[in-house]
Amino acid sequence: MGVNLEISEILNKFKLNEREKSNLARLFDFTNYLLDNESNLTKTLNLVKKAREQLIERIQELFEGNLMEQEDSLELEIEEDVK
Repeated sequence: MGVNLEISEILNKFKLNEREKSNLARLFDFTNYLLDNESNLTKTLNLVKKAREQLIERIQELFEGNLMEQEDSLELEIEEDVK
């Protein structure tokens, strides 16, 4: 997946690992996708309920997946320490 170059440059200014940068760039792209579709916007240019729910769902997918990976990694470390 091609990450928006400008977003990558901005994210490089912060102390983020590659997974965090990737998640944030993907979230930015998805948010732009939602905002570019007029059917996702109210008259005041806010996201309609369905689009907000999609955004929340995407955030949960990206960051809960990351948390689960961290938990799995921690479990492996604990198992290795026990051996």
